[in-house]
Amino acid sequence: MKEIVTLIAVLAVFTNCTNSQQQSTTDDAAQVTIPSINTTWTDKIVKTEAEWKQQLSADAYEITREKGTERPFSHAYNDSKKEGVFLCVACQNPLFASNTKFKSGTGWPSFYDFYFEKSVAVGSDNSYGMSRDEVVCARCDAHLGHVFNDGPKPTGLRYCINGVALQFKPQQDLRSAVFAEGCFWCVEEIFESVKGVTAVVSGYAGGEEENPTYRQVGSGSTGHAEAIEVTYDAGVISYTELLKVYFNSGDITQVNGQGNDIGKQYRSIIFYKTDEQRTLTENYIKNLNDSGEYSQPIAVDVEEFTKFYIAEKYHQDYVKLNPNQSYVVAVSIPRYKKAIQLFPELLK
Repeated sequence: MKEIVTLIAVLAVFTNCTNSQQQSTTDDAAQVTIPSINTTWTDKIVKTEAEWKQQLSADAYEITREKGTERPFSHAYNDSKKEGVFLCVACQNPLFASNTKFKSGTGWPSFYDFYFEKSVAVGSDNSYGMSRDEVVCARCDAHLGHVFNDGPKPTGLRYCINGVALQFKPQQDLRSAVFAEGCFWCVEEIFESVKGVTAVVSGYAGGEEENPTYRQVGSGSTGHAEAIEVTYDAGVISYTELLKVYFNSGDITQVNGQGNDIGKQYRSIIFYKTDEQRTLTENYIKNLNDSGEYSQPIAVDVEEFTKFYIAEKYHQDYVKLNPNQSYVVAVSIPRYKKAIQLFPELLK
């Protein structure tokens, strides 16, 4: 896909995103999921008491490892009405969703159901002369509280949980944006380093060919550009901040290309999905043109989003999976290192 051309007596790298040294034998589209709450774990987390004591706060250690109980009405989660998911403070296993939380009047956060089948485990607790059903995290065995048969429908259960044993993950405000700026390997790697970004997918956009292949797009005949679709949490990062990342990630004055990747398939485009995205993008470009910082006009097209086609599976996370590939070494990694220096406050 990328070639290294060595000039005699001069060590220089001229690269092109057209001819791959690692072509896939299939054109299967990548099946990409948005990473968020982990319900796919298979191994339990086991640590020594010394390790738990180093990781957890004193209160969390007392509750989760020594089976303590916090004072009733002492934790903010008891009255919390925010939407989201409550995780285990020790291992971030998702335990309870906010929509199963109810006001029990007991002084402890209470839920009538758990989040998924591997959230909690229940065992016997005969301490203090009582017979109770203890609730622990199914992944790390952290003590959470107890469960009783006096809860509301549909389960009739009340999971009475110590707030200290929980960590709240607010409901995400997930949105998406589509950008093109040269080789999608490079741009994907840059945006994956940005806080609030939950997924970046490489693909094709801007042309009329349906379900294009990489070879077709690379020929320049489809009208498509190599592009990325970014899924981000608007509660963590704004669209304007994503524009800052974009406009500091390449040569924004180069027409129909990026570096030595030349052709319309490498042109710079921002595909707006909403009127707000269009306005913010156009204003950002106007401000850059008016700043006098650039000797040439900003060569970034602004187009309405129509369709995004996911690229072949082997293109996804290419830089991470192929760190020694010639183009990655010569272009992608240097471009990434240069870009992230310009927006350190936005990095994960």
